[in-house]
Amino acid sequence: MKKMLLITMVALLAGVLGVAASVFISGPGALLRTNLGQWLFQEVFTPEGDVKNSSIEIGQVVSPFSVLDFSGKPQQLPIPKRWQVINYWASWCGPCRAEMPMLNALHAQKPRQFEVIGIALDDLNDAKDFLRSTPISFVSYQEAPSQHDSSSRLGNAWGVLPFTVLINPEGILLRRHIGQFENQQQLDDWVSEVIH
Repeated sequence: MKKMLLITMVALLAGVLGVAASVFISGPGALLRTNLGQWLFQEVFTPEGDVKNSSIEIGQVVSPFSVLDFSGKPQQLPIPKRWQVINYWASWCGPCRAEMPMLNALHAQKPRQFEVIGIALDDLNDAKDFLRSTPISFVSYQEAPSQHDSSSRLGNAWGVLPFTVLINPEGILLRRHIGQFENQQQLDDWVSEVIH
């Protein structure tokens, strides 16, 4: 019995060290592609302090916040009485660039059922340049990145991009996804598990 317990503990320790080494060497991407990784980064590995304490929890109403449209005019989100998939991105972010076509396809699938909204946490001119080279059919806004930007308030305590949230028509935060969706199916499933 002791030998079996020792083997189990060594295997568990090896697994934990393997995951830690993977995150250390290649960043959190591999871990974030799993449900366990999403849970760990949203619930266990969150930093303490102002960002964690001021973030909206799943199931809470999202207070209105302002972003800028690309002409510099303030716009208010979330949009009342609409399902919304809000994706935070930046022009310099490789995973964000890879995810844009998936978000565009999601928007094209059911544009009347929900809104896909992009928010560039980026310099306005860099964001505009990116969208000229990668046109999208959903609306995108801009916000200056900071420790207190709207993505942080919605639970992006680490400031990882891309970062996506799902908000229902009553303005309640239902889901968060840290990092890039692996493929179109994963993104579609993430949305359709909540919006039927």
